[in-house]
Amino acid sequence: MYNQSLIIGDMMKKFLLLFIATFSIFFLSADDHKANGMADIAKAMVSASYEGRDAFASMVEKHMAEDGYNYPDRFVGFGFYYNPQSENPNTITSTVEGSSAAAVMKVGDVVLSIDGESAWQDAEPGARKLGDMSSIVVLRDGEELKLDMALGVVNPRFVKSDWLDGINGVAAEDWGSNMIDHNVIEAVAGESSAYVLHWRKFTDTESGVEAEQYAVTRVGFNEDGMVNFVGVLEEEELYYRQTGWMITR
Repeated sequence: MYNQSLIIGDMMKKFLLLFIATFSIFFLSADDHKANGMADIAKAMVSASYEGRDAFASMVEKHMAEDGYNYPDRFVGFGFYYNPQSENPNTITSTVEGSSAAAVMKVGDVVLSIDGESAWQDAEPGARKLGDMSSIVVLRDGEELKLDMALGVVNPRFVKSDWLDGINGVAAEDWGSNMIDHNVIEAVAGESSAYVLHWRKFTDTESGVEAEQYAVTRVGFNEDGMVNFVGVLEEEELYYRQTGWMITR
């Protein structure tokens, strides 16, 4: 004669095991879906950057959070920006937070000279290293001021609105006009960010030489699934070597 309680107990165990397995698969699938969604968005953003200005701007507008940031390449310098194509090419348009320029310069300052060189935009830079000081003369509110600044590692970042202004400030016909070929290879995602590997071949605008490089774009996401930062690592030295530039002391 069968023991009914043993049969029921065995059925309950099987039910619980099935429930746990189903429960686990559900949550694993949710995590996988989230990762796949991030990877898809990141890959689509990078692809759009090659497609054209309007396509890229549309992706940034749609998927980036209002408090998101774009992180361009870091560089060694003072940390101020100007627009050489504007009517006032020597006027400071912005400074980078934490830079030497941010500590002493103001937007609207007009740079008259750097280390005594009035044609500072065209001057050939000499051998410089971090911490080296420069004397910069600016015109502010009709008064000439001498500002001492040290070369440093500058970490620029742009809020969404400024990034979109920069993208839309490029003529649509000029966007990617030097691009020869590209390949968005793959995208992988982790817990809160995705990485896109891509390759491109282009003509260097200064030398006219063809060059190619790989790049990795990192796209971060907030809890709402919106992009909260974008940054790129590129093979900069390889690019410079291909186009005739050298790093010397």
